[in-house]
Formats: sequence, C-alpha cells, structure tokens
Amino acid sequence: MRRIEPSFPDLFSITHVMRPGYLPGTTVTLDPIRMGIVWEDAPRRILPGHASIPRQPVRAMVFARVAVRRQEVLHALLENGSSVLLVLDDPGITPSDLGLGRKTDVSRLVPVLPVLPSPLSDSARPPRSWKRLGWGVVLGLFPFPGATAELERRLEVLHRGGARFAVAAPLLLTPKDRHRILDGCDGTGIEDQLENSLFHADVGRGLHALERRAGVAVQALGMEPVIPSLAPAGCHPRAVHTAALLRIWARRLDQSYEESSLGWRLRRAAAALEPIGQDPEVLAAENNLRIIPGFDEWVEEFTRALWYGGTIIEDAWKRWTRAGGNGR
Repeated sequence: MRRIEPSFPDLFSITHVMRPGYLPGTTVTLDPIRMGIVWEDAPRRILPGHASIPRQPVRAMVFARVAVRRQEVLHALLENGSSVLLVLDDPGITPSDLGLGRKTDVSRLVPVLPVLPSPLSDSARPPRSWKRLGWGVVLGLFPFPGATAELERRLEVLHRGGARFAVAAPLLLTPKDRHRILDGCDGTGIEDQLENSLFHADVGRGLHALERRAGVAVQALGMEPVIPSLAPAGCHPRAVHTAALLRIWARRLDQSYEESSLGWRLRRAAAALEPIGQDPEVLAAENNLRIIPGFDEWVEEFTRALWYGGTIIEDAWKRWTRAGGNGR
C-alpha cells in the first residue's frame, strides 16, 4: 500500500492505494486518483514482490486488474476493517474472480465503474455481476461536442442498470492527451468542433456547467452524488456519509461564491465529523452536535438541512444550478 492524495479530495475521501495502482489494459480507461487517462500503451507497471497493509483501518482504492493478482491483500484489507473503493477498470472481472464469495464480508467494499466520455469511450455498460454489492460510477467530464446530452443519456442507462451513486469530476487532460484525442478522430467529420473544444474554448466554464448538469441529473434520478459508504471500522457510516455530503457542498459553494465562499467551514466540520464513532443525527437530536469541532451555528443549520431539508440548502441549490444555466 502507499499513501495518496486524490486530485479532488472533496469527491474521493481516499488515503491509500494498493500498489502499483492502475495497470494498463486493452482499452483506454480512467484513473480516478488523478482523474486522468490511462492509455493502452501506458508504461508497464510491476507488481510489488511483497505485501503489507497499514495496521489501522484505512480508506483504500483498489484497481480490479491489480486485485485479481493480489487477492490476499484485498482480503487482508477487508479483514482488518478497512473500507475499499474497488475500481472496475475491467468490467469483465467478477466477484468470484477476486475470491469474494457469498459468505465473504463485503460490507466495506464499494465497487465503482470509471466512465470516460466520447470520443474516448463509446459506451458504459452496467457491471451486472456487481449488482448485489451496490455499485456506482465515477464520470470523467470534459466539454466535448454533445457532452451534455451524452452525460444525461449515460446516467439514465447506468441508473437503470443498478448504479446507486454517481460522482462527476473534471477530466484532467495533458497537452499530449489532447493531441492524441484529436489525431484519433481524424476523418470522423468532427475534427473542427473537437479542436475548438480541446484547444480554444473556455474549458473551465464548460467543465463547471457539465458538473452542475450532472448534479441536477443525479438528483432527478434519485442517485447519491457521493460515495455513500466508505466507513472503516471505528467510524459510523452515517457520519462518513454526512461528511461526504458536506464536502461536495463545500465544492459547490466555492463554485457559486468563489472568493467569498464559506466552503472551508464545511470542510473543517467534515474532517472532524468523519472519524467519530457516533451517529451525528443522534447527537443532533440531543442538541450535542456542536461538541464536534467546526460545528458552529451556521454549519449545524446547513447539516440539518442536508438531512431534513430547509431554506439554507434550497437557496444554495438554486444558486449553484442557476450558475450553470439549469433550473431545478
């Protein structure tokens, strides 16, 4: 295992990855750690000669191609109480391929399907063999031509296929990636539009609009906008879930208010809430939520609104969606 810092920590509360991380496959895939592309001819990675895991439970990301070859590490993580985000970089891999039988405790394992937009990937098929484990998707966003319609269509297909949650984040393309994508679409008739989206358009504005559109679509479908259950032993699942919601709303407030955002207060509260071993709703019912550092009056009101609804969250939602040109 090695420690990592994801490119979008508000969306992925992960601390470790099973070495060596991703392994290149026969098709182009997404690396959720850096939200970048893994090309088929990416440099070869060598599996470590020995296995070791942290003594304390951690939040680990595990790529399925690696887990097939290192099943003992995956099982050791689950046995020591770690939570595992299993990236299905090869959807053909099934639970039985990883030694996850019906009697295996998989309550702390969350499968996630990485999805790239066109022209990098033409389809996103639901991994039906993982349906019983409550899988979800991570969507790499980029304002390619027709990206909005494709995003909504894919979310509907994935939701019908059983996806419980969908995390959407900007796809980070290097200059080499952009040129390779453009070269790969030579002769398709969309070269001019594609070149404009890759090199000339306001990419930042397009990414923000897509992220907001994804948020609206996810809510309309009744899916979770966060990874709902990455709770290691000692942490309460409800606390972890609430912390994840606070972090995504911190991101949304930053996008809505920029320099005047209060998102940092939500992040501070989330960091204090995540490791507690108690249900925060029980603390709130007893008026003890403020014993958690960072839970001032405004944060407490915002948190209660996440659970039960309220004007503060409704106003924040309207401002965020209006900023992207979408209505609720």
